[in-house]
Amino acid sequence: YGQACRMDELMEIADEHGLCIIEDACQAHGARFGKRRVGSFGTGCFSFYPTKNMTTSEGGMITSNDEDIDVLCRALRQHGMKKPYMHEMLGYNQRMTDIAAAIGLAQLKKLDIYNQKRQKNAKALTEGIKNDKVVTPGISDDIEHVFHQYTVLCQSREEAKKALERQDIGYGVYYPLPIHKQPYYLSLGYDTECEVSDRVSRHCLSLPVHPGVEDDDIGLICDTLNGL
Repeated sequence: YGQACRMDELMEIADEHGLCIIEDACQAHGARFGKRRVGSFGTGCFSFYPTKNMTTSEGGMITSNDEDIDVLCRALRQHGMKKPYMHEMLGYNQRMTDIAAAIGLAQLKKLDIYNQKRQKNAKALTEGIKNDKVVTPGISDDIEHVFHQYTVLCQSREEAKKALERQDIGYGVYYPLPIHKQPYYLSLGYDTECEVSDRVSRHCLSLPVHPGVEDDDIGLICDTLNGL
């Protein structure tokens, strides 16, 4: 189904050509590649939407070791001001409230516990699903995945959906239409073929892996998919 590019490979390309790295880490709070946390390679972008591994109820966070990027982002979120009432650029009103930040700080203290539960559930799913019709996620030894989602590839997604529904098991089909097939991009003239993306979008299905999933739930999910 295609091989993902590793962060070390991306960093080599960026260094060779003088490119910046912007990390879409919206679903990767606490994840690691090697010894480094996701969001520390370039400019990291995290989401705090309610379904993420941690939340502030809404909003997000940018991480960077570059002082210029830090100053720019702080200005952009507050009407383009680097100094009070001095608008040096077009900016926005995107400040996080103190209440939201307090929720985020409390959630951050629990993040490792939440992630460990997700990892435990993901490991149990991978070990329990024994059906050639269902491909489980493959993880490298030097990658610590935090499983915001646990996504499998089904030979017949419709068959899997119906089996899960009969057992009242929730599931998600996220991004059923790839970016290059979205109406807005097509309206701009981006009519192209992305074979891997198209194939994955037809077969992917996400299973419950959140901290509220218990051992009995895992067993039912595995038995259901093994029976396809």
